[in-house]
Amino acid sequence: MSTTHRAARRGYVLLIAVVTAGCQTTGHTAFNQPQPVPLQIADSESPDPAVPSGGKPITVGDSLPLLQENCEVQDEVVRSMFSVDAGAVQSWPVVASGQSPRLEMEPLVAEVLSRHPDIRSAIAAWRAAAERCPQEISLDDPMFGLMLGPGSWGSDEVETAYTLEASQKIPWPGKRQLRGNIARAQANAAFYTIDEQRLRIAEATRLAYAQYFLAHRQLVVLAESTSLLGDFRQIAMTKYESAEVQQQDVLIADVELAELARRRLELLRAERVAKARINTLLLVSPAASLPPPPESMPVTAALPPADELRILALEQRPELAAQAAQIRATRYSAALARKEFLPDTELVARYDAFWQEEPLRPMVGMNVNVPVYKAKRRAAVREATAKTAEQQAAMETRINEITFLVDEAYQRVQESQQTVTVYQEQILPKAEHSVAAAQASYVAGRLDFLRLIESQRQLLAIQDRHYEAIAEHHQRLAELIRQVGTDIR
Repeated sequence: MSTTHRAARRGYVLLIAVVTAGCQTTGHTAFNQPQPVPLQIADSESPDPAVPSGGKPITVGDSLPLLQENCEVQDEVVRSMFSVDAGAVQSWPVVASGQSPRLEMEPLVAEVLSRHPDIRSAIAAWRAAAERCPQEISLDDPMFGLMLGPGSWGSDEVETAYTLEASQKIPWPGKRQLRGNIARAQANAAFYTIDEQRLRIAEATRLAYAQYFLAHRQLVVLAESTSLLGDFRQIAMTKYESAEVQQQDVLIADVELAELARRRLELLRAERVAKARINTLLLVSPAASLPPPPESMPVTAALPPADELRILALEQRPELAAQAAQIRATRYSAALARKEFLPDTELVARYDAFWQEEPLRPMVGMNVNVPVYKAKRRAAVREATAKTAEQQAAMETRINEITFLVDEAYQRVQESQQTVTVYQEQILPKAEHSVAAAQASYVAGRLDFLRLIESQRQLLAIQDRHYEAIAEHHQRLAELIRQVGTDIR
């Protein structure tokens, strides 16, 4: 066997030995998924800097395991929770109501969530963040080196002189685990952002649906009012032909009918805008047709107490869970910065054929960095600690904001609920009775036509406000669901 072949074989042996030694330190058992801990509002940490301690715990639902122990993304989680059916884009989220299809709110929300690109973007961002974990816990590539003595190459008088070297850098124990913990915490934060996007898009869909319902019902009320006003005009025309009233009554009716026709143009525009908003959320043409909404939307009978909703919001809001994950990431960063005061090791294996003595040629050893420049490492620790304090302060601020927003939305829902009840039980029946009485009095000649028209105007305005109150109730309920983070109906 030639000298060159022997050198190559020895190099391969050295390389395999070093790589095998490095791989034995990369087992996944040392990098299990860190157990999420409750968020602590405190500046101090336990002797193990990777585990927060002290302070008052805040209940945040951040214990969902998002990555497997080997940091691979759990695809079945995505498929089960965020399925996107591209072939379903041509279908409509309708529920049959009687003989004609009606566009229902919750099926529409589910359809929008299955199509919306912002959710797919958030899923992709989470998957990208999850792929950081295997990169962070991996060892650096092993190094292989070869040196030759040029004067000895191809000479028959002396043996070829060469050096083969293989090395593997091994970080201080615990550093790779902390880097993996940071990556996992950041991936968890990205995961909860998906739910936050879902809440935002669901709220926008419910608000658009309430506007669509309102415009459609107001058009129906306007059509009924126009038909009633046409009956009034016919009565006035009959009385005018029999010389019981002046022509002015007929002209007043014509003016009022023209005003209702103008009002109809406004409502048609509002309905088209509401349709376009819904179609945009469905990723179809804004001018696409939609089934009509149902004739009524039920008002929520009762809500849980406000105190329960505030507690539920702190447990369910994905925004708070994402913030808690970011705090864990900054605390792991602070722990990693403290680990940088400890040296890393580089294992080296060498075969030096420059030595004439055969026993001196094989060599093993290591290199160790000397962390003597401590100023930058202390600055890194202070930076990570300051970021942790910043994230904690932001968390406290957001908790205060959410508790206020939940209470505000709760009060608005209760007010709108009571308003609808007043319209349905008191105002609307009396207004309808007033129009019927005015019509009978006019036919009997005991009431002038202006009073009849005024009662009809009042009924139309009350009916409009009644449906506005229903739509506002469902809008306020959508806002409350958004603030609580889960459906509370």
